[in-house]
Amino acid sequence: MLLTLPNRWNSLYDACSVLLQRVMDDDARLEAVNEVLRNEGGTNRNRTSYYGFDDQDKQVLQEYCKVMKPLANCLDRLQTEENAYLGVLLPTLTLMRVALERMEEARGDQALTYAKPLVRALLRQEGNKGGFNNRFSAMFKDLDLLMASALHPNYGMTTFNSVAPNMKEEIFQRIVKEMKALIRQETEERDNSQDMEAMEEHEEVSADPFAELCDTTQADQEDDLEEDIKKELLAWKRSKEATLKKSHFPAKYRDQWVTLFIKYNTGIPSSAAVERLFSTAGDVLRPKRACLSEDNFEYLVFLKGNLHLLKQKFKVPRGVDEMF
Repeated sequence: MLLTLPNRWNSLYDACSVLLQRVMDDDARLEAVNEVLRNEGGTNRNRTSYYGFDDQDKQVLQEYCKVMKPLANCLDRLQTEENAYLGVLLPTLTLMRVALERMEEARGDQALTYAKPLVRALLRQEGNKGGFNNRFSAMFKDLDLLMASALHPNYGMTTFNSVAPNMKEEIFQRIVKEMKALIRQETEERDNSQDMEAMEEHEEVSADPFAELCDTTQADQEDDLEEDIKKELLAWKRSKEATLKKSHFPAKYRDQWVTLFIKYNTGIPSSAAVERLFSTAGDVLRPKRACLSEDNFEYLVFLKGNLHLLKQKFKVPRGVDEMF
């Protein structure tokens, strides 16, 4: 049985899910648990002798898990260390909000009986800082967060009708503007680094008296560049692959697209990895290993933390995890 932990946000949801799946849906196990509760002399909600879990208790737990599942999934996505880009934040929060709003608006057989107050509390709370709207509404106006989502291949501009429809045009124009600036900057740097041979060739071309008639103006070049960027952005289809690749970005000016993506999607460091490192160290330094030297302790922690890399390259026998 899973236990609730104050420093693990999903622990209560996980514990209730396991209770439903392994106990409440199994008559034999449910009767065994109820027998234990009767023997311990517990009382029910009416303060009379306790007869164990009944159908109403099961429905309450089912509705609780149904409501909390989008929140738990949201936390799991945001806590992961793989593909932890800043652009993941707003689409993930939007997915949670939409799921909660659908539950709140559900009618008929899909309507909630006991958990509606929980849904309302998660979405909005009057007079305090709790609830989705109070906590996160300002983030959906943050231009940097919106840029991060728009430049993420898994989301892009196609998700903005749900994420931030009122900001879609502003973000579109900002992407075009910043892409133009990046391309111009790299073009100027490339032109400035031309060698003498290229400069001589340029002088020979300039000696042509008709060259000026064929050259496009700076304004025309700017317009062409802007149109190219807009076409690429509108044609950019979202990728469904979890692991991002360079090929997921538009082909034209791909290096600049990747540069802009990195600018806005560099993740904020999390303490979760450090907490896991301390937990690993605690597993290694057991009472029977109290005499480990500093170097050996460091080696064992390093091996334990990177064992998954060894498994990918070599066939590691079972039970090796327990050695560290």
